Amino acid sequence: MALKRRSVILLTILVLLLGGILLPGSPLIAASINLAVQYKFPAVKQVSPADLVEWWRSGAECKPPLLIDARTPAEYRVSHIAEAVNMDMNSPDLTPLINFRRTAPVLVYDAVGIRGAAMAEALRQQGFEDVSNLAGGIFRWANEGRSLNGANGPVTVVHPWQGLWTHLLKSRYRAQPGQ
Repeated sequence: MALKRRSVILLTILVLLLGGILLPGSPLIAASINLAVQYKFPAVKQVSPADLVEWWRSGAECKPPLLIDARTPAEYRVSHIAEAVNMDMNSPDLTPLINFRRTAPVLVYDAVGIRGAAMAEALRQQGFEDVSNLAGGIFRWANEGRSLNGANGPVTVVHPWQGLWTHLLKSRYRAQPGQ
């Protein structure tokens, strides 16, 4: 079991290093991270961007989820998915959830899916019954050309976070420093 876990982690790192540098925004890299997230958080349901859009369109058939952006306030200010509430994973404030039914659907996202899955797991442990994670996070959302909102309306860029993770976001969607 430990060997399998190490293999998944090493494979993910290798794909990030090689693929991220050669193919920014590559679906292969995103898929390997998604695999690692599923392995680390097996109880957290993963929802693709296309499935989220379909969920919204279904309207009365099923209640749309509360969207929680688990990134930092600085990342959220640059851009976020419409209607998302920001809850920084580093210092979560559950105040927006005080009057929220624990049976209602919640979908968490971050940059690539790791922090979102961790927060989704934490919410499940707090008694929330229907919590999902956006597979691939806002990077996948943006890489698929989906709409983003910033502090003053629609935007086309995402906070690129840092280090190698930056390469998971297509360059045309990366916000520049100070943006």
